[in-house]
Amino acid sequence: MPSRYKPWCRSDPYDARIANLRKARSSPRFHPPRPWRSRQESDAIKRLVWRWYSHNGPGTTKESGRAVARHLGVSHTYIQKLCREFDIDPSEMQERDRYEGREVEVMLKELECAHRCTQEMRERGELRGCFHR
Repeated sequence: MPSRYKPWCRSDPYDARIANLRKARSSPRFHPPRPWRSRQESDAIKRLVWRWYSHNGPGTTKESGRAVARHLGVSHTYIQKLCREFDIDPSEMQERDRYEGREVEVMLKELECAHRCTQEMRERGELRGCFHR
């Protein structure tokens, strides 16, 4: 079946998407999306997930990734993403863990403080609004 489009506007869908993204990013109106949470909160979550992942490992823990996500107030897919990153290159988190070596209770207090910082930033409009499930 012949294409409905003229030959000059036909291209590979991937190439067309990339060209459109490039065109949009070069626009003066383009601005990158705002983050969901503050950098401090992201780092605290990452450290806690690393602690859960490295001390228990996947498949050997009694607490599931979904339970960890529920406890930290993030989605389970974010926990999965972090675990994939740890699988690919654990060296960064190993270095941080070696130098910081904090207790879990201290890290949870840091998470509470970072969560308050996130709320303040969200109220000022520096972050995206809350998403509802």
